[in-house]
Order: sequence, then structure tokens, then C-alpha cells
Amino acid sequence: MNIRALLAGLIALFAFVSCAPSDRPTVRPLLIKISEPAKIGQTVMIQGRYLGAASNSIVVFGANDLGAGGVKAGGDNIVAWSGTEVQVKIPEGTKSGGNFVFISVGGVLSNGLPYNVTQ
Repeated sequence: MNIRALLAGLIALFAFVSCAPSDRPTVRPLLIKISEPAKIGQTVMIQGRYLGAASNSIVVFGANDLGAGGVKAGGDNIVAWSGTEVQVKIPEGTKSGGNFVFISVGGVLSNGLPYNVTQ
């Protein structure tokens, strides 16, 4: 077998495999803006980029500034979801007061936005 043919085949195989889709997003979700403070059960609008789809994403309310803790909002709490905007109801169990909101897309955590849940 010719060395050039072998190398060309390996390069083609590597190029094909590297283009295969992965289960994890390659871009970190970016939160830009969140609506005014709201009460538990009310709808909040979060704007950003690379927010994925509702099927593999969650919103976390009440987390600390590193994204730990908080209450996950998914399923019935999701009102609408697109790659740039999420409308979600604040879930039961979220602490009132100031804390952070994050979105996790396929296990990749966004930046956090400070948010105040009112009583």
C-alpha cells in the first residue's frame, strides 16, 4: 500500500470523525438580560445566546454566584424556549431575595445573572 494513500485515508477519516455531532454543546450559553423581579409562579423572560432547546436544558433560580444550589425549573415551568429567549415560571421552593439565575444546556452552565425573587 502506498504511504500517501494511507495518509490521505487517515486524514479523511479524522476529518469525518471530528465533524460528528456531540451530545454536549461546544459554546457556553450566554445570559444577557432578565426581566424585572417577580414572585414565585410568575413568568420571567431571560434573553441570551446559545440557549439550546428545552429538551436538554434547565433554568436554575436561587443559585449562588458560582451556580451551586438553587431550584431547577423545567417541564411544566417552561412557557416558551428558543435559542435566544426563555420564558419560565419561577418554581416553588425558590428563596425570595437576591441570588442568581443560570441556564444549563446539555450540562454546560451559562454565566449567572443577579435576580431578586419578590414575595
